[in-house]
Amino acid sequence: MRGETYLFSAALLFTAGNLSAAYICAGASSPDTAAGLTVLACTVLLLAALTAGRRSCMAYLLAFPALGAAGSAIHTALRPGIESSALREADRLAISGIITDGGISSSGRPFLEIETESENTIIYNIPAGTDWRPGDTVTAVVRCTRVRNFSDGFDYRLYMEERGIFYTCLFSNDCRMVIRECSRPPVRLLPARMRQRFSTAVDRAMPSEEAAVTRAVIKALAYGYQDEIPDEIEESFRQSGAIHLLALSGMHLGLLYGLLSGLLSVAGGSAAAKKLKSVIIMAILWAFTIFTGCGVSILRAAVMFTIYEAGILAGRKRCGVSSLAMSALIITSVDPAAPSGLSFQLSYAAMTAIFLIYPHLRDIVPAGNRIARQFRDVCAMTVACQITTAPIIFLHFGTFAFFSLTANLLCSPLVSAAMLLIPAAMLLPGFTGQAAERLLSLTIEIFIRINTTISEL
Repeated sequence: MRGETYLFSAALLFTAGNLSAAYICAGASSPDTAAGLTVLACTVLLLAALTAGRRSCMAYLLAFPALGAAGSAIHTALRPGIESSALREADRLAISGIITDGGISSSGRPFLEIETESENTIIYNIPAGTDWRPGDTVTAVVRCTRVRNFSDGFDYRLYMEERGIFYTCLFSNDCRMVIRECSRPPVRLLPARMRQRFSTAVDRAMPSEEAAVTRAVIKALAYGYQDEIPDEIEESFRQSGAIHLLALSGMHLGLLYGLLSGLLSVAGGSAAAKKLKSVIIMAILWAFTIFTGCGVSILRAAVMFTIYEAGILAGRKRCGVSSLAMSALIITSVDPAAPSGLSFQLSYAAMTAIFLIYPHLRDIVPAGNRIARQFRDVCAMTVACQITTAPIIFLHFGTFAFFSLTANLLCSPLVSAAMLLIPAAMLLPGFTGQAAERLLSLTIEIFIRINTTISEL
């Protein structure tokens, strides 16, 4: 059995065992339990096909689902419960802590994320125009309530508890709040401060009320902040099958990787130049990953590209499948809750399709010229990703976007253009920056209009 196939099988079994245990630990009566067991059973059957005639190899690999399941079960057992919370339901409760982040929710309510001594919480409905920065300390008297589910289709309470949030707070007219500025915030909060400055810069560059949706989409593409996107716009993207384009993902990091590789190609092809390029690329990719908050999808891509580039530093041949498998093993080992997230599942499913399915689909259709080859490649990659991600979307939402291929073909180039225009509009001075800003606004408007139209079909 080839080493890369073994590694991929091990990673697949490890995450499948982890995912199955997570579903079972969430409750034996949960409908996701059957889904988790189905995932594990299908993975074992796939492994049996891959390792047919190699019983010793099969025996070694069967240890990986057990390891993945054990990690998930231990993580669930050790996760703090509500009994560890120092908050309680009360009409007036005094709290204090450090501001870690904040913004405006999709319902239009300004909020602050607070880190107290023992847990995290969120203060909603803070006064508009409140001046704050991550790292500042806040003392407030607020109304505190237990996190509740708003619908049967999504366990919002469990989602918040996994983030360490058991209670949320509401600020009203009879409440009090004092924010004290911190001149030297913790290093871990510096990326959050940078994101806030970027958000403020976008708001100042596009201050009109008509540009609110455009600003929200720009922030989503730049650093994954989706709270300001109106519900109807988000739903239109979901129905069109292009919701993943709004989420910061490996595609964004892949675009940055390709841009850096092209710019640094002028350094030459010597062994020393290749190693220097790899170091620079990894440094910039990780700087961007930290700036965006280290979301699962982009973190997966950062780890994968790091392993991919490390092959050059080690003098070995690079392998995409092995890099993908290693990143899955590393991320799942560090964060056993990661595979239960939708972003992890869609991200790895798409990347698996790109490495294993896309090359075969691409070779089916011949293309005579460069434009035809590019169009064929985009279509083949989109179809390959749909093959692996559509079942996951159906499992979570019970829907399937029939026009997702059209939406992705039309919108992917727009997202790539927007990702290049965002830094140009923010950094370039004078007329050039204004032109980039207008072009960015037009690109985002077309992006939104295409998905709205497709969602109505």
